[in-house]
Amino acid sequence: MLPLLLLAAAAGTSCAQEATSTWQGTFRVGEEGHRAVMQITEENGGHKNVKTLYLDFFPETIKIDSSTFEQSHLAVVTNEGKGAYAAEFSPDGSTLQGTWTWRDHSANLVLHRVSNEAAWNVPLNYQYHFKDTTYARPAPQEPRIPFVPRLAVDYMEQGAIAWTGEKQCVACHTNGTYMVVRPLMTPELGAPQQAMRDFWVAELRSALTADPAKRNGNFDGTQAVYLAAGLAIWDAHVLHRLSPETAQALQLMFEFQRPAGDWFIEDDNNPPFESSPYQVATVAARAVANAPGWLQQQSGTPIAAHVELLKHYLQTPGKMQGDYDRTDLLWTASEYPGLLDERQKRELVNMIFAHQQFDGGWSMRTFAAPEQWGKGNRADKLRAELEFPFPQSDGHMTGLAIIALRKAGVPANDPHIQRGIQWLLANQRSSGRWWTRSLNRDGWQFISYSGTAYPLLALSLCNALPSF
Repeated sequence: MLPLLLLAAAAGTSCAQEATSTWQGTFRVGEEGHRAVMQITEENGGHKNVKTLYLDFFPETIKIDSSTFEQSHLAVVTNEGKGAYAAEFSPDGSTLQGTWTWRDHSANLVLHRVSNEAAWNVPLNYQYHFKDTTYARPAPQEPRIPFVPRLAVDYMEQGAIAWTGEKQCVACHTNGTYMVVRPLMTPELGAPQQAMRDFWVAELRSALTADPAKRNGNFDGTQAVYLAAGLAIWDAHVLHRLSPETAQALQLMFEFQRPAGDWFIEDDNNPPFESSPYQVATVAARAVANAPGWLQQQSGTPIAAHVELLKHYLQTPGKMQGDYDRTDLLWTASEYPGLLDERQKRELVNMIFAHQQFDGGWSMRTFAAPEQWGKGNRADKLRAELEFPFPQSDGHMTGLAIIALRKAGVPANDPHIQRGIQWLLANQRSSGRWWTRSLNRDGWQFISYSGTAYPLLALSLCNALPSF
């Protein structure tokens, strides 16, 4: 589910408009304050009309049915009567004191008259929002800046918390990426946020208590894999011991394994993560490889056969997302002993070298043909992109390529890696992110989250992440 930006427009507008006033305020839902912006037009003759109403974090698009002004009173009705705002103007006309009602729920909403510039100072068109921090949707026009590690780390930390707090679900593109990447940077950045592990454990307990016959209704194999991987990697790099929760999560993960050795993806139309059973299987193998001592404990148990099935699946790949999944395979094989031999690893290293672009970076779009991503359902979109003949380097693939190379033992001073590091240092954007255009849809660009977490890990593995 995507974050919602709600835009309301009154039905019918008059060309006789004289002026527009802008009003801004907040209303609370639990502990969180959410912004509201309303615009009122005044036409010739003094007739007023609520033109637009914008609300942060709302479950439906707001559509204004009517607005009525009677002396100092304003009444707005929306969404065929489901929503309403009733308010009184202050004597000086600078404030609206009122109540916003949606179905059976009400909240105080005070709006103050402000300049249009002040109202839109913080964009409502957000990707992540956490407390007083809002990250707008990434865009290629965002200015490049000299590398500032703190900005990137803040984005990684706050994006994960914002998604988790708002959506309350495991998503591979945001908090899933956080849990499988952030613990690896504990030596440089300190321990990851305990709140994230607490959420993982709560999700695990919820899944364990659910009726197994109904699990796939709200919880699928991909989520089981990311729960196990996040907890296992946390154990390896933060706790330095196997936790009971990780053992339970791995058991649950293999309960979801399919006979082919892979895992079901509920919506496999979202490349590169949520579209390839092979890619998900590499995450499952990283869970197995990282859980301290767990694999050795499975010898002679029923689960050992499931582990071998996973290993066989990765060693005899069928449909893959081209060289992208092979890059993930190299990362995984570097942590999972015996998955690939040295010759096979060297072939994958050379493959990644061959994809490096003239500017030193790597582009996700060169690692698979448009039809190879997921079901090929985004092929038309990818071929229609103006930069299709000459794909730009991006943060996600540059970070992932360096991670895989370093994990495979390529030294940090290798010229390929050094050119990649220089690209990362020169291409951070003013929000702290690295731009990565989605393979999926040109909407929220959630791939820019891993497009920031991967570069940070890549820099860390090359001792190029400055202290701060």
